[in-house]
Amino acid sequence: MSQSKPMADMTYDVSDGARRNFGAAIAARSLQWLLRLLPGIALLLFWQWSAGRLIKELYISKPTAVAQRLYELFASGEIYPHLWTTGQELVLGYTIGVVGGVLGGYALGRSPRLARIFEPYVMAFYGVPKIALAPLFIIWFGIGMGSKIALASIMVFFLVFYNVFAGVRSVDREVVNLTLIMGANQRQLTYHVFLPAAAPFVMLGMRLAIPYSVIGVIVGEFTSSAQGLGLFIHEASSTYDPAGVFAGIVILLAFVTIANLLAGRLERRLLRWRSLSGTGPADI
Repeated sequence: MSQSKPMADMTYDVSDGARRNFGAAIAARSLQWLLRLLPGIALLLFWQWSAGRLIKELYISKPTAVAQRLYELFASGEIYPHLWTTGQELVLGYTIGVVGGVLGGYALGRSPRLARIFEPYVMAFYGVPKIALAPLFIIWFGIGMGSKIALASIMVFFLVFYNVFAGVRSVDREVVNLTLIMGANQRQLTYHVFLPAAAPFVMLGMRLAIPYSVIGVIVGEFTSSAQGLGLFIHEASSTYDPAGVFAGIVILLAFVTIANLLAGRLERRLLRWRSLSGTGPADI
């Protein structure tokens, strides 16, 4: 009986400590989110105050007017065909560019002979402004989705290609030789050495390519298009509708934010897979 009370007191102390730690963690996370949101809130408040006072609303609309315009666009359904078209172009262009960049970067990174032959051509084509290719792609693929997908994929391709190429070339040659001596074949060498080493470079290229894919699609829609957010923004600017222009930009920011969140989740899963596979010679 004499020992039961101290044990109970100890249990209460541990539970109280756990509650305090949990509360402190929540408070720290809330403070972190507040610090993140504070600059954006301050910018919106200054924008709301300055529109009509420092700058005419003809040039820059108030955030409240932009929010009202967004509500009208979604409530009326006017924006949905543009969203569907631009979303398809972004997904297809980004996917094609990433797949082509990974395959091309890996192939040239693994083969120094191929790299010496094709790298000058890739560098020469990389130096061409991709925006200048938009009229040419429209001639080749028409004003439909094909020209926008081609422009987005070519912009994504080079960013992913050079990151994968650098990641594969950065693998220590001694590690490769040691793996081959231990009896690994080319498939095992790819999965246990080159892919884990190139994984951070692949994710870096994929994240950098997200805004460039949006740029490629929107520029293509600016140039010539029957539907899409680029066309919507272009028509809003031509009719002096700054609220519509900013509404289109907000939707594009939402596209980029969602894509970055998905890329972040993929990166965490990929790096977890990297840590669980190929950690030592015994895994080969």
